[in-house]
Amino acid sequence: MSAPESSVDGPDPWPSFRRLLALALLSAVVFGIGVYVAEIPAEIGLDVDFKPFVIPYLLIAVLSFGRSTLAVGFGAAMGEGYLDVAEGYELDDPLGFVGYVVGFLAFGYLLHRVAPRPDDRRWQMLAALGGAFVQAAFEGVAFILLAEADVGTVAASILGNTVTHGLLFGAIPLVVLYPVVRDRVAERLPSVAA
Repeated sequence: MSAPESSVDGPDPWPSFRRLLALALLSAVVFGIGVYVAEIPAEIGLDVDFKPFVIPYLLIAVLSFGRSTLAVGFGAAMGEGYLDVAEGYELDDPLGFVGYVVGFLAFGYLLHRVAPRPDDRRWQMLAALGGAFVQAAFEGVAFILLAEADVGTVAASILGNTVTHGLLFGAIPLVVLYPVVRDRVAERLPSVAA
């Protein structure tokens, strides 16, 4: 068994490849199902939709920052990517994929490295909005480069997705669910909880 990766919060609780893979698969399946259900209503405007960012946010929030954060972000991007391919591949999908990974990493970084404590509700809200903004900005750049959308439309898309992903389906449920999920994880896996 290899030594755990260190982080600011202590050792990375998911050091083995199998555990990282399991975490990525869990994130991919649960986020993918959540996105599938959330996409039943039509998009609003240019790609403003309702993706349940709370799912990867909760996983990232209860774990310490490190490889587990990357595994959750990559898994969520895989879940979304699978649905993108099933719906019909679009040219902006690869940039969107990178946006998901970077956005979830930004959320984890803000919550675990910048915030004084990951259970601080204000920081949970700021990190959720920041992560959603980063992801939405990647998609916005894709629209400018590939769809030749105007700046006003892209700005509305970025703002709309930051609100829907980051606030409505990110920060608000995160603040409510985090204490319950953290306590259950701490009960069952005391070395994993952040």
